[in-house]
Amino acid sequence: DDPNWLPEGPDHRHNANGTKRFARGYLAYAGAGKHSRNNQFIIALDDNGPLGGGSPWEVPWGEIVGNRSFVTLSKLYTGYGEKGPPQGKLMQNGMTKELKLEFPKLDYIQ
Repeated sequence: DDPNWLPEGPDHRHNANGTKRFARGYLAYAGAGKHSRNNQFIIALDDNGPLGGGSPWEVPWGEIVGNRSFVTLSKLYTGYGEKGPPQGKLMQNGMTKELKLEFPKLDYIQ
């Protein structure tokens, strides 16, 4: 990881106006710790203080733009919450027939 140009820690997740650093529609690589980013990325479905900018691997690198993009974002199924498919299986095997049966409402990009 590049040196973090953002200040780290919970105190720096909002700006002086109270705006959360990781706003709805922001994109970032998913990571679980230092040097853990790869080809998975996340899209903030809502403004998210705890996610954004508390660690060097949580730096947003892009954002969706345009009303149609936000309409599409609002259509993503979120009902599985944190009980969706294991990331390890997805990383290793991609979206398999078994995962499609177990998580039939999961949105994904082929």
